[in-house]
Amino acid sequence: MIIKNIEKYLTLSLIITMYVSITSCDFDNEENESSPYNNEAVNERVKVNIEEAKTISDIAILNETLLALDVVLQEKEELYDIKNISNQFKQDYLAIKKSLNDLAEKKLILLPTEMNENEIEMLLKMNEASFSEAYLNKIEALLESEITQLEYLSTITNDIDFKVLTIKALVKLNYNLSKIHKTLKTDY
Repeated sequence: MIIKNIEKYLTLSLIITMYVSITSCDFDNEENESSPYNNEAVNERVKVNIEEAKTISDIAILNETLLALDVVLQEKEELYDIKNISNQFKQDYLAIKKSLNDLAEKKLILLPTEMNENEIEMLLKMNEASFSEAYLNKIEALLESEITQLEYLSTITNDIDFKVLTIKALVKLNYNLSKIHKTLKTDY
């Protein structure tokens, strides 16, 4: 008899515990606003991650185009000064490319290896006389685009790795842009 009473008591306790547990649950599926797993916060972070990846890809394409234009210049240009400037720029572009690749690998971003072929074809069709100025103007425009993309990346991200990349690259690219401006002002 005592065992039956204990079994009834345990069963009743279990039923009461389950009832209290179920009725105390909130089925509205509302999450704490400060929770790091808040759907809105997660969605916003995903949007930022996608935007960071797109911007890094755009920067990589611009950088690849600048590297390809250097190859075109080495084939077509005869002026030593412009070839020398181009060689200095190439080292910066390669350093930026390495930084981009390292960061992309760390952040699991797949970078394109394509370039803007229209820019290259246009320069290949230029005659020798107007090539230098057209090359410098094209490099100026591409540098300005890459600088704009890097500045945009620095505004949308809170990631320290992206911030470091943008600062390092912006210093190099702004220096190169000022060299281009100086060269365009002089009669190379």
